[in-house]
This record gives sequence, C-alpha cells and structure tokens, in this order.
Amino acid sequence: MNLYEAIGCRQSVRNYTKREAPEHLKSKILSFFEKTSRLNDRIRIELEILEPDAKHVRIRGMWKVEAPYYLALYSETVDGYERNAGYIMEQIVLYLTAKGLGTCYLGGSRPDQPVKNGKKCVILVAFGYPEGKLYRESPLAKRLPLNSLCTFKEEAGEQMKTVLKAARLAPSAFNAQPWRFVVYSDRIYVFARKPRISLKAEKGMRDFSIGVMLSHIMLAAEELWMELKTETEEQFAAKAYKNGDYVATLTLQGGTPGPFHDSLLESPCPIC
Repeated sequence: MNLYEAIGCRQSVRNYTKREAPEHLKSKILSFFEKTSRLNDRIRIELEILEPDAKHVRIRGMWKVEAPYYLALYSETVDGYERNAGYIMEQIVLYLTAKGLGTCYLGGSRPDQPVKNGKKCVILVAFGYPEGKLYRESPLAKRLPLNSLCTFKEEAGEQMKTVLKAARLAPSAFNAQPWRFVVYSDRIYVFARKPRISLKAEKGMRDFSIGVMLSHIMLAAEELWMELKTETEEQFAAKAYKNGDYVATLTLQGGTPGPFHDSLLESPCPIC
C-alpha cells in the first residue's frame, strides 16, 4: 500500500493495544519525516516520537486518546506554518496507515514540553497498533459530496475528478471540511471558508486542515503522473470574499494515458 492508496482506507483510531512498535520502525518514521514534501521548506520543523509509559511523558488537553505512542510536530511560528504542518503531518499519518498502524489527530492536546528548540508544538497525533479495525471503506467516510464542495466552470476529466475525490477524503478539525473549489478543466482555485468564530485557534485549525487537504491533492497528482503547479495569484489574494479566503491556484497537466480507474477511492481497501 502506498500513501495514495492509504487515503481511501485510513480512519481515526482511538483504541490501541499495548503491542510495542519495533525500534527499526520508529527509526523509519523519523527518516520518512525528513523526506516529506513541504509547502515551505524554509520553515524550520522538528518531529518527535513520545512514549508516555517509557519516558514518563504526560499529554495534556481536552481530547486525549490513550495510546502507546504520540507524534509531536514542532514548527517555528512564521506565516503559513499551520498549513505547512498539516501538509507534512498527513503524509506521515498515511505512511503509518500503510505500515499497519492506527492514528488519531489530537488538535486540543499538547505535551508537557509545548516548545522545543524555539519551535511550537503544532499538532499531536496518537498512534499504535489498533485494538479494533484499522481500515474503513472510503464510501463510509462522512464527507460532503463533491457537488457541495466544487463549483464546476468547465467539464472536469476523470483524472481531475480523481484528484478532487482524494481532496474530499481529507480529514479536518471537527470534520468541518473548510475547503471549497472552483474547478476548470486543468486548474483548481482553492478557497477556505471563513471560521465560524473569529478566534486565532480556530483559524489555525482551519489552516492546518487546508494543509492536510493539499497533501491529498499532491499525492493523487503524483499517482496519476500529473504535473502540479501551485501559485498564489495576487489579483485573487487581494480581493475580499464574503464567505471565504482565497488559498491558491493549482494547475494540473499531463497524467497517465487512457482512462484511469480510481477504484481505490470508491471501493473497499484491497487489504482490509
């Protein structure tokens, strides 16, 4: 299973066994982190694996999940850091899914050490071997339909629809799905819905979720051998919108020849 395939199978896991992850697997997780794609590779980030039982680490917060391990992603707090953090962490979460490990985002929790080496802990993710079912079938994901998320200005081809289906399956804080798309045949204009309450924390969670969604688009484009170009167009960025904020323009070109069968996003996981 690769990361794209994991998009169609991954679900949040809140109950874990006491089974220990081998040391070589934990090393691979940290090595994979170093190879992840970034929205902004100039933002300094750091990943740490926390083991409460082994090292007396305490996790604090409203939505704690008891797990044998936690991932803590630290980042310097510069413009766009939440979105960059979501983009990176979702790649790691899908990597863990592909390795047979369950995961759960903990947006309201923090470790004892919320700042490390001058970087802030942006997100905690619980992980470990699941007590119950690890995978779920993608049709069971509680997500808005594409026609509620997209305004189609031109006919979208099958490959573009496959990219949008991957974006639709992205997890988000409170499952708010704060993204909306204006779709043309070869490009997507991405908008973020305005937060319900004008709080810095809610905007941060929204931006983190947008980063998660953008990572799904990137992985789907890679799977389809499509060239993905991301840019911020000043004429849209400078304009005020009633219900949302302009995020970026994504241009997709090329791709696999012939029809692409996207059953991985519509049918049961092949290894469930």
